[in-house]
Amino acid sequence: MNRPALLLGAAALAITLGSGAWWLTRRIPGNPPQEEILEPFRASAVGAGQLISLLPPPVPLRNIHWTFPLPGGAAVAQLLTQTGRQQVTLFLQGVPRPVISLPEPAGVSSSFFQFAELVDAALVPDDVLVLLYRSPEETSSPALILAWDLRAQQIRWSHRAPGEHLILTPNRRSIFLFGTETPVSILDLAGRAGSQKPVYAAVELPPEVKGISSLLPIGSRSFRVARDLGLSTWRNGKWTHVQVPPPSPLGFAHGLGKLAGNVKAGWWQPEPGVLIPLDHPDGAPGAPRDLKVLLPEASAMDADLLHLIGEEADGHLWFELARPALPAPAPLPAPTMAPIPGASGMALPEATVPPPPPTLQPPREAWEAHLSKGLDRLYRWKPGENRMQVTALAEAWKRLAPPPGISAPPDGNLRPEAGALLCGGPDRVWWLPLKALQAR
Repeated sequence: MNRPALLLGAAALAITLGSGAWWLTRRIPGNPPQEEILEPFRASAVGAGQLISLLPPPVPLRNIHWTFPLPGGAAVAQLLTQTGRQQVTLFLQGVPRPVISLPEPAGVSSSFFQFAELVDAALVPDDVLVLLYRSPEETSSPALILAWDLRAQQIRWSHRAPGEHLILTPNRRSIFLFGTETPVSILDLAGRAGSQKPVYAAVELPPEVKGISSLLPIGSRSFRVARDLGLSTWRNGKWTHVQVPPPSPLGFAHGLGKLAGNVKAGWWQPEPGVLIPLDHPDGAPGAPRDLKVLLPEASAMDADLLHLIGEEADGHLWFELARPALPAPAPLPAPTMAPIPGASGMALPEATVPPPPPTLQPPREAWEAHLSKGLDRLYRWKPGENRMQVTALAEAWKRLAPPPGISAPPDGNLRPEAGALLCGGPDRVWWLPLKALQAR
């Protein structure tokens, strides 16, 4: 082989090797480096659920945080690295999807985004994942709502507004953002990736609406809210209000009002022990449901403690038991003097006693004895049936035989609409389908 041919062969080999190296190391612009998109979780079937474990991360983590389970058996975990990289993993039926590494949205400061905590999420399968972030330091600052396009793998849009919770509208084409005292925001989910700004509207709260504890969508632009002092409905551009019934003498805390249901029919619970249907055509509340007849006589006292926590996809309502305050016994009132006519026509004092406050039925001693036995029971009821099913959580947990080191879910973690529970965490989580509890 002559020298020119040898040089040409060497040059061709160099080009080939260089092209191969470029191909192996290339990445799509805007995507994170390969070492940052390694799958962070491993899931395996254990018992009735999926045990999800965090693998050793390639870089130190600043925070791991899970949202509550989402409808359809979904969940989202936030991974925030020490370098400020925001990543999330979407789980479907306890199985992780590829990790999503989020770029900094346009118009959002690095000082906010690199420390922001994921507090809620919503999912339209195979379309969009909506993430709600708040500052851990400045809780009064507007939240960040970020819509991630699952097909294009890009931010569809982002928006800043006050709020604490996300709920999809019935047609899943828009989303409600609300908080205890903030306006209700309505954001359209449609739009192409990179459009940056959603179609947005805000419904201001009138003076009557304070202390929102629950929101039920009844249309793409209409909703009901349970509040401290009643029920309010936004429909056709106007508000209507219903006052809360007289409170229970058991003395429940504020903020326990709850709504559940759908566009056609719903339920309002102003406080534990009360359940009011909302299936009238005009949306007016119906007569309260008698809950005692749905429980065995031996469990009748539980009826006054039933706290609605949500509706399962098949229409079953789930209840936990709320602990009341049991107001302290009222001291004997001091007599007051009221004038009475005297013999000379002058008013003379007469001792009178003001009416006593409502008394507990059964008496306080019976309630204290009932509460001392524990309240770790769940009730499940399908409207139309004449009995509730009950699950004793301690017994169910023993029967399920959870993986070592996994504790029972904390109070308030149950979301019936999701159809699943998340137990343990944050780096080791047992995803458990709700049906595993086998209410009976």
